[in-house]
Amino acid sequence: MTRTPHSPGETWPRFMRATTAAAYLDEVSIESFRRRVGSVYPKPVNVRGRGELWLREQLDESIDKLSAQVDKIRDIADVL
Repeated sequence: MTRTPHSPGETWPRFMRATTAAAYLDEVSIESFRRRVGSVYPKPVNVRGRGELWLREQLDESIDKLSAQVDKIRDIADVL
C-alpha cells in the first residue's frame, strides 16, 4: 500500500518519523523514501518508545552531498 507523506507546514522537527522525513525530502511516497535509506539517505536512530527517527541535520547533509553543496561552502578563514 502506498501512502502519501504529509507536510507539517513551515516548521520541521529535529527528529522526524518516516512520514515527516519523506515529506521534508519531497519524496513521492514513504516507500520511495525507505528504499533510499542507507544509500542516499541516512539510516534512522532507534529511540526507545518512539521507534525509528531521522535527524533533520543528517537529512540536510544527505541533500548537500547529492547537490554537491558541500564543495561550495567556504571556510571564512580562507577568505580572511
